[in-house]
Amino acid sequence: MASTVDAGERTTATATARTTERARAAETTTTNDASGRRRRPMRACLIVMCGKPSSGKTKTVRELAERLEREVETEVVVADEAGVNARTRDEAYENATTEKMIRGALRSEVDRVLHTSGPCVILDSMNAIKGFRYELWCAARAVAARYCVVYVESSDERCTELNRARRDDDMKDSYSEEILRDLCYRFEHPIAGNRWDSPLFTFRPATDTGVHREDLFDAICAHVRGDATRTTPSARALVPNKATQNAPLSDTNWRYEMDRATQDIIDAILSAQELNGGCCCSSYTFGEGVPTLRSPRVLTLAELRRRKRDFLQLASKSLKTTRQSVQRLFVDELQRRVDDPASFR
Repeated sequence: MASTVDAGERTTATATARTTERARAAETTTTNDASGRRRRPMRACLIVMCGKPSSGKTKTVRELAERLEREVETEVVVADEAGVNARTRDEAYENATTEKMIRGALRSEVDRVLHTSGPCVILDSMNAIKGFRYELWCAARAVAARYCVVYVESSDERCTELNRARRDDDMKDSYSEEILRDLCYRFEHPIAGNRWDSPLFTFRPATDTGVHREDLFDAICAHVRGDATRTTPSARALVPNKATQNAPLSDTNWRYEMDRATQDIIDAILSAQELNGGCCCSSYTFGEGVPTLRSPRVLTLAELRRRKRDFLQLASKSLKTTRQSVQRLFVDELQRRVDDPASFR
């Protein structure tokens, strides 16, 4: 009999283990892309490129996107100026107004494609203003995505040289000499100590060796995966807070329920005073769970309505609790006002 019981227990344990394995497999089910390649579930990550104009950012983006798709096996979306700007480079940066429009269009594109469940978004632009990088950091935090800055560092002389080579080849993404100098002069270098510039991965095309460049790509891929053994704790997804989160929508009838709960308190006070011949009652009781209100004078309807309106204006923005709790807080507010005679003038 004992052996029969043990065999049954082993069979049950084996079946349970198989069920658990199937459940885990279902949770990590991969999907196929258009080419039939199996992909892991998408991971939300915002990679902000940063660098002076004509420093080699787009070339780095192409290599990085290819590495991410191959090694991390996640969907990669590249948002760049060409996708939101119909003007030439000189027209886009000839004055502050058009430059601001380009930044706004890039920010809108990031908000459109970046979601909690993915994909990995690479923003290919100069992103030269630290305030704009802070906005992007807040956008990533709002959807609990990972975030990093990839800085392609290059000297003004090298940028000028590369830009001339592009102009000689009649490429549309070249700048005029005047606008190039102005953009390089106004460029705000990222600082790793800033939250919106961290973690910071710096490429130096003029001096980087092939091995160092590969190490940087490996580190970025590990960051996107969230591999804590190969990256810093900053690889964790950003946590949204009240500053970066939209206010939750309240229930449709919650304001009505709060209004009814406070009105019941007012009706009870007026009813007690009416039964007392219009005189004041020393105390007012409202049932279990609600404190007793003590007042040395008559509470008029106009006064109670004013206190109710003030209470609802504050409570409806931050309070989300039960009907009884609303009544208890309202009575506490009335008691505080009663204890201060000047408040009822």
